[in-house]
Amino acid sequence: MSIANSLSETRQQSGISRKELARRSGVPTSTVSRVEEGLMDPTFTMTQRLFGALGCDVHLAIQPMSKSALANLADAFIDQPWGTEIDFVRVRSFIDYISSHPESASSAIAQPPARSGDSLMDCMLAAIAEKIADDNEITRPNWCEAVPALGKVWRSPGTPAMNKRNDQRVPPQFRARKIFLSEISLWRPKG
Repeated sequence: MSIANSLSETRQQSGISRKELARRSGVPTSTVSRVEEGLMDPTFTMTQRLFGALGCDVHLAIQPMSKSALANLADAFIDQPWGTEIDFVRVRSFIDYISSHPESASSAIAQPPARSGDSLMDCMLAAIAEKIADDNEITRPNWCEAVPALGKVWRSPGTPAMNKRNDQRVPPQFRARKIFLSEISLWRPKG
């Protein structure tokens, strides 16, 4: 569960308003609102202050990243002399896992992958995270906003007829990032 959801839920269970939480924690009401709405990632110290004002302790645990984390796909794209090569098997395996375990979607996309310096790779991982978030009706991870769309349209190789057909199946999250890759290239057809 995200900090935004946990904070909102805990505050509401405590029966206090955002304004009262702000007063108790010593942060502006607008900050409490932005944190609860997922528009701001609070620092660990601020998280402790907010939850402490609600009578809760916050603990930090450092452990290996789950194998089902999008951040693990940062090396699924290999720079070749002819262009970026995508390890579709790894990417599809990750998406298949999330599709069959939707309860892990939020934690699987929360951690930003290491920036690669390859704009296609970085952009595609952000588009995947956005699509998973939208499909599961959860808040998109904030790190996606820091990844700009491509400067020009990218398409997987194909004939003009194939490209035309694929262009009709591009998820909106990919289209917004100028990645013209058919949804069925990564997601299994439903039903």
